[in-house]
Amino acid sequence: MSSASDKLKACFQKPLWQHLAKQFAIPRFHRFEIVFMRVLYAYVLFQCMPLDAPFSNHGLQIAEAIVPGDSLTAIVSDKDRNQMLRPPLPPISDLLPNSEVKIPYSTQEKPDGIAKFVDLTFFNDDGFVKILPWIVLPCLVLYLSGYGLPIALPILCFVLLGSRTLYNSQGYIHHGFQMVSLILLAQTVVVIWAFVKNPREAMGFKKPSAMTKYGRTWWDVMIRYSQLMIIASYMIPGVVKQFKSGGKWFLNSHYIGVQVVKTHRQNYYNDLDPEWEPDKLPTMAKFMLEHKNWTRLLLGCGVGLQCIAFLALYHRLTWLIFGLMFVSFHYLNDIMFGLFFYHVEKLDWIFLVNLPFWVWWLWKKAKKTPVSLDGPEPLPVKS
Repeated sequence: MSSASDKLKACFQKPLWQHLAKQFAIPRFHRFEIVFMRVLYAYVLFQCMPLDAPFSNHGLQIAEAIVPGDSLTAIVSDKDRNQMLRPPLPPISDLLPNSEVKIPYSTQEKPDGIAKFVDLTFFNDDGFVKILPWIVLPCLVLYLSGYGLPIALPILCFVLLGSRTLYNSQGYIHHGFQMVSLILLAQTVVVIWAFVKNPREAMGFKKPSAMTKYGRTWWDVMIRYSQLMIIASYMIPGVVKQFKSGGKWFLNSHYIGVQVVKTHRQNYYNDLDPEWEPDKLPTMAKFMLEHKNWTRLLLGCGVGLQCIAFLALYHRLTWLIFGLMFVSFHYLNDIMFGLFFYHVEKLDWIFLVNLPFWVWWLWKKAKKTPVSLDGPEPLPVKS
């Protein structure tokens, strides 16, 4: 046993493995990156919270106060103009500062997750929903400021996971908020870990220091774990598809045309939008059933991207490349199947594409200032 252990240890000490271990390890982040990611993610969290009116329907009015005139209202009201930034960004209406409405269910018909142990129907109670903004908004302000995260994050985590669990306890699952929730859960775990190790740092009352033996701060760990949740959200479905289908997923992928018809009809009955009328079946469904090999190739590319998503973590440049590929992947799913995950796209932009870093890097290059694609140097580790 010791001989095999020694061989394995020697293998991982080879230059290639050491290089890979270094590249896939937790990176260092610039302070401005962390601030931008925190602010943008807080905005997405606000959009996902079930705060109901007026927070769920006054986003356009707030935006119009910033953009003079009624031009924004006209744009959002026009379906084509609402999509003017797409691709690469989501529709303009989904970028407005609107929260979610109150969870519409007052029972847990088929409890899922923590709903098996906790009655979550209070998320439908009007009295609770009225005080919910007074709980959520101060926590979001704390999150934005970087102070009091050991208090703010667990509360935000419970509100988002609890409300979406109630929504998913009706006999069917909606996973449009899955990635947002996973990132929030990961950040909550990291901040509790940081609080245990150094309470003053975690609360924001002391400058972050090295909390790992490789000189990473707890902020570095939190952002990296956010990235890991994104990658896991892509990889797990891609891999599970193969196991659940007995390896026949690619062979039978053309039958997704039937799912396209189902999604098309669901979209119609959700909003009764004439565009989705049942007799206007999408041409894509017919194409998928008639051109099996082309369908297998197209869908295979998407699932293949999910299966190799872990490669995105290799380097800042691969974050950018894979982030843009994920955004393109969702855009194609939107136009081909009517499946849209705008919150997921926003998270790809925030934590993978990371535009503020690239703007800063290009600005440094334009000034002919020596600049590396790597993050800051590791902090000194206290012995």
